[in-house]
Amino acid sequence: QMADLTNMIDENLVSNSAANQNIFPALIENPEKSPKQIAEELNLIQDSNADDLKPIIEGILAQFPEKVAEYKSGKKGLIGMFMGQIMKASGGKADPKLTNKILIDLLEN
Repeated sequence: QMADLTNMIDENLVSNSAANQNIFPALIENPEKSPKQIAEELNLIQDSNADDLKPIIEGILAQFPEKVAEYKSGKKGLIGMFMGQIMKASGGKADPKLTNKILIDLLEN
């Protein structure tokens, strides 16, 4: 079961923190369940599909045109604010690595 959980992290199905804070404790209490079953029940499966994430990210950027302009003028620290908004909009399910990559691509181009 630990191998299954490690694979889920490696495949970006769940975040490392979700695995440690939520799935692992639930596995101890429910050894008959698979890590994937628990992740699905707890609604922790990450969205690693660029086609799903891009419209969410574009929507956030459209909501904050002044922040986009500030980012483009050198305030790179705003990336955290954008990530927070995207995570909120996706219900915390956006794969952070992929989201960050798409976000930077959109902001830089």
